[in-house]
Amino acid sequence: MQRDSRRYLVLILLLALGAGASLLLRYMRTPTQALPKAGSQPFFSVHIDLAGWYEATPNERVVAGPYDLRFTSLPGSLPLALGAWKGAELPPDSEVEVLYAHPELVMRREYADPSGRLIWLTAIGSRGPKSYSLFEHTPEICYASSGWITIAEDTTVISLRQGAIAVHRGVYKQGQEQRIVYSWYQWDDAERDAAKGVTSWRVATDAGDGLDAAQSRLDGFLGILFDEVLPWHRF
Repeated sequence: MQRDSRRYLVLILLLALGAGASLLLRYMRTPTQALPKAGSQPFFSVHIDLAGWYEATPNERVVAGPYDLRFTSLPGSLPLALGAWKGAELPPDSEVEVLYAHPELVMRREYADPSGRLIWLTAIGSRGPKSYSLFEHTPEICYASSGWITIAEDTTVISLRQGAIAVHRGVYKQGQEQRIVYSWYQWDDAERDAAKGVTSWRVATDAGDGLDAAQSRLDGFLGILFDEVLPWHRF
């Protein structure tokens, strides 16, 4: 009888451990809620990827940072003061409304550092069928159609405090002006359901001080938005 009781207790313990492991695995694979950081403000996480038309790629990452960048929270959740960068809202653009079929989210800002260097940030988001337009108007298409010459278009990897992310990189030139543009797509959770919203992001800066300096500026800015990559993989 004593031996049977021991076996019963061992069985209960194994079942409890299995349930705990299952919950932990589920938590690690769907880290889409605000994540607390010990002794500091909460972190918020989103899914980012590069391919258009809702395609999931090996570049998909779950990134976390101190700002709530979710579709339903922007633009109010992203402050105009980001570290040393001071932002200002850009005026409405009727062309954006037409090209993107009157998107539900339009955030267009200009951020300046203490030296006067600028970064232009754009986030445009829509739900459902309207989100198709996000994939039709990429930097590759928009800059070329506006008379800019394409110097390079590729993917670059940016190191965060923990982990690294990949973004599209475009280098464009018009007259004497040269510009670097980073872009990516964002979903708020692992379902990547267009009905919940898709956001297209761009950050751009003038490369008058050289391509290396301009890219370093964009890398540092993204390091403010995103602090770390969380341990999640779809594939």
